[in-house]
Amino acid sequence: KMDAQMGNMSFDDDDDTTTAGEPEGPPDEAPSAPPPAEEPPAAPAAPGVIAVGCQVDVKGLKSRADLNGRRAMVVSHDKESGRFEVRLQGPRGDERVRCKPENLSLVVLKDSARKARGDAAFKEGRLEDAVRCYREAFEADAAGDAELGATIQSNLAAALAKKGDHASALKAAQAAIGLRPAWAKGHSRAGLSLLQLGRLKEAQASYIKAVQLEPTVDGYLAGLRQATERLQEAGVSTSDKQAEAERLKANGNTALAAGDFPLAVAHYTMALAVMTPLANGNQNAQQTLAIYSSNRSAAFAKLQQWEFALADGEAAKQRSPGWFKAYLRIGAAHLGRNHAEHAYKTFLYAADLQGGYRDAIREAATALWQIPRLESPLARKRINRFSEDARKPKGSARIFAISDVHIDHGASVLSWAEGISTTEFKGDILLVAGDLGDTFNAVKRGLMIFKKKFRRVFYVPGNHDMWIRPNTQDSTKLKFKDSIVKLLAMMDMCEQIGAEMMPAEVMQNVFVVPLLSWWSSGVFGPGYVPDDTLVYDSFCKWPMGDQVAHKWFVSWNDVFVRKVQQAQKERGQKGEAISFSHFLPIGDLPVGGAPSAASYSVELEEQVHGVGSSLHIWGHTHCNLSTVIGGVRYHQHSLMGAEYGHAPQAKFLKVYDGQIVDQPRSHTVY
Repeated sequence: KMDAQMGNMSFDDDDDTTTAGEPEGPPDEAPSAPPPAEEPPAAPAAPGVIAVGCQVDVKGLKSRADLNGRRAMVVSHDKESGRFEVRLQGPRGDERVRCKPENLSLVVLKDSARKARGDAAFKEGRLEDAVRCYREAFEADAAGDAELGATIQSNLAAALAKKGDHASALKAAQAAIGLRPAWAKGHSRAGLSLLQLGRLKEAQASYIKAVQLEPTVDGYLAGLRQATERLQEAGVSTSDKQAEAERLKANGNTALAAGDFPLAVAHYTMALAVMTPLANGNQNAQQTLAIYSSNRSAAFAKLQQWEFALADGEAAKQRSPGWFKAYLRIGAAHLGRNHAEHAYKTFLYAADLQGGYRDAIREAATALWQIPRLESPLARKRINRFSEDARKPKGSARIFAISDVHIDHGASVLSWAEGISTTEFKGDILLVAGDLGDTFNAVKRGLMIFKKKFRRVFYVPGNHDMWIRPNTQDSTKLKFKDSIVKLLAMMDMCEQIGAEMMPAEVMQNVFVVPLLSWWSSGVFGPGYVPDDTLVYDSFCKWPMGDQVAHKWFVSWNDVFVRKVQQAQKERGQKGEAISFSHFLPIGDLPVGGAPSAASYSVELEEQVHGVGSSLHIWGHTHCNLSTVIGGVRYHQHSLMGAEYGHAPQAKFLKVYDGQIVDQPRSHTVY
């Protein structure tokens, strides 16, 4: 094991992070992933013209004939191709399709003043007036318009039901269904009146139909539960109820396997309704309920209804806290909502539960590689800091750099850090190129100290920072399951204390670009002899393997390379960019006494050039030097020397002062 020298100081008392255990869900303030951006309608469209915001019916599709007849909303228009993007109404989540104009039929909703007066009367509690207005509206305005007629009859059913006249309400609801058979609300109106009339089996059938058409309307699910519960109330033995619940579950499984996911939701909902009253104090029944909730979660997931899938996953977990499949459902819902970080940690937790390892590790691998796509609400929130200082005048702040502080390598290092001037750098920026400490709390302590001295602190982790050392809180209290989990925790910590690990435009046309990295064995010095018995950075735990970890970080960086390039394109100029990484981004840089096989991340070179960087700071090797290669100045300014010693008067490297410093010079910290 070729591990570098370890720190000898502990900062465990500084930790205020909760002990690791069951993964928490996203914080309340993290919004759910919004649907793709929609174009707002600029102005009302001309009569009969399809435009953004219009309702349409899909027709004449050959490749997707199953969509013909579906109602949709136009959300965008590609003027170049002439196609419209429409969001389909129906049981699935954000289901969209692009259509030619000839495959869309504009829906023109007819107005009815009589219906409007009925709606107003209903809201005001004048039910007799509402009933009269709706009947007049149907007779006078609904001829030839099935949609308007169904709406009026549905509203009439609601008014009659409110009066308590459920026999008449049922007739109105049935009239609505006759006009619009595939409209869930009509079936729901019928279900309500049938329920009140005591026709429970018919009520259940009506609500099943409503749920099939719209499986995520709480009222429809509640009505189906109520009808099912009342069917089981009198004269049914416990064993018969259990058998009925299992029959309904089996029907749900059959529907799920057949791809009829809304029907599966309906059957699992009924199974839950039958079984729930039997579960009080019965652990076996609780496990059965967990299975039903888990299965319904799977059906909702197939429909991409992630909030409902998550709620059922949580219900399964509550009923059976040690059951791995409940956590798989929760993780899948997090992943569907684009909360890849939470999904990954949830799957890892499931992997430790009995029977869960194989499935959970497979799902964790999917979440793992979704994280660096940076599409989660948490990532987007952090990315939003990119432009917060973009209006600050160029030259309004200086930029300094340092690497390999190793704040836990003796009291003198901590004393040096705490002794940094509290006034000299208040408006300035510091780049920390990795190896700040061996443990989470050491890294946190170092960043907190620097953040007190500088206005902004940017940081990339080094190999020491990613270690999970035995007999430290990283392994005994925080219990990081792997180095990705530790990295995610450090990102959370940076957000809490105000440090940053993502690029930013720190002044007008001045970009700071942290490049996360891991070594990739592929560049070796003269006389290098491969030795497969050597293990570098053995305290790190990479779920993808240490020979593949660098690709994960390269993928992460690519998102920001594109973002910087986009900002530069919008400005019409490259501006000035300073990039930094822990590992060496180019094979021409010397490693000193560090092992070649665990020092280079040469995939970074393309990213350094991609953002137009003219200065790149790196760390790791503790051999301070400066050289120009391919038009880029590469500079290392390590606090620690080769033997992990430092001078009490160690200084920062000034890299920007009104402009990027052509030959950076050290600057006193006092």
